[in-house]
Amino acid sequence: MERWVEDEAVVGAEILIIKNRQAVLHDAVGWKDREREIPWEKNTVCRIRSMTKPFVGTAILMLADDGKLSIDDPVSKHIASFDNERSDAVTVRHLLTHTGGFTQPGYPEALGSYSNLREAVDAVGTAGPSSPPGTEWIYSDAGSATLGAIVAQVSGMAAEQYIRAKIVEPLGLSDTFLNLEDDNSLRPRVSSTYQRTPSGSFTKYWDSTSPQVMQFFRASGGMYSTTHDYARFLELWMDLGRLDSTRLFSPETARGALETAVLSRDVHPYGFQWQIFNRADTGATALLPVFGHGGSDGTIAWAVPAQDLIVVYFTQSRGGETTGKIREMVEEALR
Repeated sequence: MERWVEDEAVVGAEILIIKNRQAVLHDAVGWKDREREIPWEKNTVCRIRSMTKPFVGTAILMLADDGKLSIDDPVSKHIASFDNERSDAVTVRHLLTHTGGFTQPGYPEALGSYSNLREAVDAVGTAGPSSPPGTEWIYSDAGSATLGAIVAQVSGMAAEQYIRAKIVEPLGLSDTFLNLEDDNSLRPRVSSTYQRTPSGSFTKYWDSTSPQVMQFFRASGGMYSTTHDYARFLELWMDLGRLDSTRLFSPETARGALETAVLSRDVHPYGFQWQIFNRADTGATALLPVFGHGGSDGTIAWAVPAQDLIVVYFTQSRGGETTGKIREMVEEALR
């Protein structure tokens, strides 16, 4: 990681590896803000982008556990704009597995042109998918955003309020939040974010002195978190819906979400808003697959239940390649 900073492969980075529920490696290198010479510290708050999706998927599954919806419901049962001949075949299950037929990102207009999440989702439902639901895997932010709108419709709470009240707070994720208000006390701990330029260098495109990029909660990728908090969220899933004395969903729901996976375009299976990196070994039916998720600003986390292992690697260097390299290094070490 230090060499990657020196070689400008990344601006700053942090890794947390937990084995048998004990941290065996936790280190940070480089810069949280290079221009202001603010070093990256352990548990720097990051914009985790698409690592938000498993939180939204968890909210849907909790509502299903409570009998408030079924994952085989047509979306039109909950979102009226899907009640048309273009969208009425789309189900909640399709959205959970990115098989709804929506492209990436999948909105008829730029997301920033909408005033709130529901307005964007209503536009998605009115326009309809680009291919028949259930026929192919297409990763789509619009599909995940629609899941957020369903959470709001069914629960009677905004999606971000439901996730905070039902998941973040019960798990004690004190450094995880869904919107960056001006008076948020954690704002100084949020890393600046960098974008790789065509020349290969990184340029800063946002820092914590600025408003958040989207003025409403993007259910496909709007959350902020730390390596420690995200590791606890993975522990919840490794323990089949229970963390310490808190149970959020049933073991059957957890297994179904991770084992009922479709084949994605890049050959890796994809579960219910979880990437499945490796299936469990044949015959090891009691074991869960290797699962996790990445985020487009340079973050990744995954769990290896058979090894009781969690790896969380956060950068804020968009367009870098080190998240894939970290996975390769860990997999090689486990062989």
